[in-house]
Amino acid sequence: MNGSQERTGGGVTLETVNDALGALELLSDRGRLTVAEVARSFARSRSSAYRLVRTLVDRGWLDADGSGGYTPGPRTMQLGMRALGRAHLRDLARPLLERLSRETQETATVSVATGNHRVCLDQVESPRQIRMTVALGVAFPLYAGASGRAILSGMSEKQLAEYLDTVDLVRLTANTITDRRALLAHVRAGRRAGYVVACAERDPEAFSIASWVSGTSGVVGALAICGPMSRFPGTTAQRWGELVRAAAREISAALGGSSP
Repeated sequence: MNGSQERTGGGVTLETVNDALGALELLSDRGRLTVAEVARSFARSRSSAYRLVRTLVDRGWLDADGSGGYTPGPRTMQLGMRALGRAHLRDLARPLLERLSRETQETATVSVATGNHRVCLDQVESPRQIRMTVALGVAFPLYAGASGRAILSGMSEKQLAEYLDTVDLVRLTANTITDRRALLAHVRAGRRAGYVVACAERDPEAFSIASWVSGTSGVVGALAICGPMSRFPGTTAQRWGELVRAAAREISAALGGSSP
């Protein structure tokens, strides 16, 4: 077996990755590391521990403090802030999701943007026996469905162009928008209205209405209501869109972002 791997409980652990993560966990506990501590904690030679630490420094996970120690680097800070931001978004959204679900009698969700996808963080399910639910933690494409397209609507034109240059518009249902020009038109219409309406674009049985949430660095996610197509609100979709937009505006204000 390769010396960089060890068998553990039916799986394979990469020792170098294990040690790197262990060093970051040690840093989390102590706030500061030295090469000697890494060597001692993971039974490595000083030269091996030094190479591990220098790799983490080069990748931005550690910073040398000038006195032989190492402290959290910019990448560590970014990851922590991102995790904190998602938890904060979920906490801010929860009472608004409850309000949206109560007012519409449909499921209300909050999603976060992650790369070219969005992930549902939380939901308040419709009190009705037949209702829509969304799988939490599963990545969905941004181009299909109201939550994803709302996130696109909150992007700048440059961000939107970069996204479209890197994604394939794959048909998920008969209503999925797979033409770039048509998608751009829908996104810009959503930007003007402040909310997005989607019917059977990602799931053939579901409608959704969503608005984007922004923080200090731009769009971070979306609020939405969703339900079965048999209950699509039709003429009241605009009123529901305004409800979602108002809720998204409240969260955006709390996060220091611009309002939809």
